[in-house]
Amino acid sequence: MKRLFRILYIAGFLTLGVTSFTSCSLDPKQSNYQDGEEPITSSEQLLATLNGAYARMTNSAYYGRDIIAFSEARSEYMYSTNATGRFGSISEGTVQPTHNYSVDTWKQIYKTITNANRVIEANQVDGNKVNYYKGQAYILRALGHFDLVRIYGQQYVDGKGLVGMGVPYKTTTRDANEAIARLTVKENLDLIFADLEKGIALLEESAPKVGEATSSVRARINLASAYGFKSRIALFASQFDKSYYDVVITASEKAIDSSKRQVATRAGFIDGYKSEEVMTNSLFELTQTGSDNQFTASLFYVYFTDGTLGYGDLICMPDKVDEIFDAKTVAAGKKVEDIRRTVMEEDVTSDKNLRNMKKYTARTSNIRIMRIEEIMLNYAEAALEASNGDKAKALAYVNEIAAKRYLIDEKQDDQIFKALDLKTIRSERTKELMFEGFNFEDVMRWKGSVSNPGIVTNTEVKGGTIPYGSYLLALPIPQKEINVTGIDQNKGY
Repeated sequence: MKRLFRILYIAGFLTLGVTSFTSCSLDPKQSNYQDGEEPITSSEQLLATLNGAYARMTNSAYYGRDIIAFSEARSEYMYSTNATGRFGSISEGTVQPTHNYSVDTWKQIYKTITNANRVIEANQVDGNKVNYYKGQAYILRALGHFDLVRIYGQQYVDGKGLVGMGVPYKTTTRDANEAIARLTVKENLDLIFADLEKGIALLEESAPKVGEATSSVRARINLASAYGFKSRIALFASQFDKSYYDVVITASEKAIDSSKRQVATRAGFIDGYKSEEVMTNSLFELTQTGSDNQFTASLFYVYFTDGTLGYGDLICMPDKVDEIFDAKTVAAGKKVEDIRRTVMEEDVTSDKNLRNMKKYTARTSNIRIMRIEEIMLNYAEAALEASNGDKAKALAYVNEIAAKRYLIDEKQDDQIFKALDLKTIRSERTKELMFEGFNFEDVMRWKGSVSNPGIVTNTEVKGGTIPYGSYLLALPIPQKEINVTGIDQNKGY
């Protein structure tokens, strides 16, 4: 089934010939959004265009590598050594408006949004098939804009939050006179949640039932992952408006109930990453194959090196890892073995760097976008603040995950934690989701800072730490975009 979806992705690219992608600009007269395109006239073309959106997501500038690496290179436990010139500027906070990391990801995400918009705009007869495709497209459009906001939005800068500048929200491919302007983060979130609601409503009507939720269905947006994205984005928004915690609770419950996924077993947590198939605990993955992957531009290549294979620019900070996996925080005086700590090993080079060795173990590894453990941890964190949260259920979720990750005195315990607090949830979330592209956003949500050895080379930063509120926490808007559309640049660039 995996091979089938990659063939469909290729078909999606063939259909994209009717749309020009010659520039990163949002100006419809000059780039992605040209007027007078050939309209989609069949459900086959609709599917091909939708599959093109998934294919674009696997590109190295988007989920294929960069958007995950951006978070990990600025995490509390990892940074880039810049040994081969990859992600050093991200770790250091030295990205400029003309640099590829600023330009390429902006362009690739808006290309994905273009595909989603073409699907949404298609004038097809309503029916389950068409609604299923359009439901996915609405979710992809919402996700794309969310990813743009969290990278380029100024919500962290000067603590502006919702009134900070966000990004242009693109809902058309056809209006040549469309005004291009940056919205506030609040305006972006309102539109994102509106798209999520539209997508979920369409998927509620048309998506395959739970019994049909095979691995192939989970290799594209499905009802459970749609609710999961609503949970993820609401958790992001909750740092600025606590009323979003209630949204996290409701969306998480629906994602968990509709997915019927279970927490990966202790052994399965490691083994699942070795397989090229969709993991049993996944809600959504992007598939790759032996012939269709990012090769040297893959996540595997920036995480791994043996001195000959892989680039290995991203390495762990051993002292930070020791702090995160402090066994005393779980069971003082007892022998504690956390399977998640074994994901990291010293490499075989002379430097003996500590690396992620067991997530993204090959260039063909599926891109793990969402799994059930994230949604359970979303619920747990929100339950401490939400008016509709169940703290007993939150504790049960955290213990369900922990019971399948820890051995304490060589035994498993279903009740490792007796009570729940934010420190415990943060710790468990960090351990569970390491190397999957969450930590920078988590640290920002918790009003933390970015500190790593690479920052000391940045003369704009004092003390080797980028504090919360710094302009460096938002990547610059590409200069090419500003030249064409005249939108405002981020502060400091």
